[in-house]
Amino acid sequence: MRSIEGSKALVLSSGGKDSILALHKAWHVGLRIDGIITMLPEDPESMLYHTHNVEHVEKIADCIGIEWYGFKARKKEEELSLERALKKLDAEVLVSGGISSKYQKDRFDKVSESANMRHFSPLWGMRPYDVLKEVLSMKMDVMIVAVAAYGLDEKWLGKHLTEESVGELLELSKKHHFDLVGEGGDIETFVLDAPLYKKRLIPLKVIKRWEKDSGALKIRDLMVVDKG
Repeated sequence: MRSIEGSKALVLSSGGKDSILALHKAWHVGLRIDGIITMLPEDPESMLYHTHNVEHVEKIADCIGIEWYGFKARKKEEELSLERALKKLDAEVLVSGGISSKYQKDRFDKVSESANMRHFSPLWGMRPYDVLKEVLSMKMDVMIVAVAAYGLDEKWLGKHLTEESVGELLELSKKHHFDLVGEGGDIETFVLDAPLYKKRLIPLKVIKRWEKDSGALKIRDLMVVDKG
């Protein structure tokens, strides 16, 4: 495989920890991060894209100091919508935060090829616990915004990933057999701060929704503040 160092890249992100960690890894290997692309799905149950709070990813891009590109993903054309979006943008590499979902990786591989781009998935094959350890070591401020797994109750909404909460998640995942990093929708997150952020985000107003055994936080307003 030829080197991707120096290539112009777009990061596919819903604002969650995996894609933001992938963005940092892509930067460390020498990719030129042109911007973040976010797909805004019509289908709230989309298997390809996350839906919670994706409209706020623009503020993450602003904190990093890169462009944000938002595109609607039609319900029956989710892959095609991404392909069309990529063809409108001038980039060589698509970066994603997939870890073990072959369903997603196969589709992003295919879409990237169709758009004459390469797909770089730097977290692919990592052990879930190692992903979380790296998130913690980088001091990323990660807030849980949705849970949909047996063993995770309403108290997890709004929690931040810390050594303590990650340890508790590890024990619960062993007991209840959900995905530790939440891939597939068991847990969804939003990154408020990370090393490449020049500013950080503070939620000003959130609305909690809980139904039976799952729920989500709707971020109504975010404040962008300077760091230090």
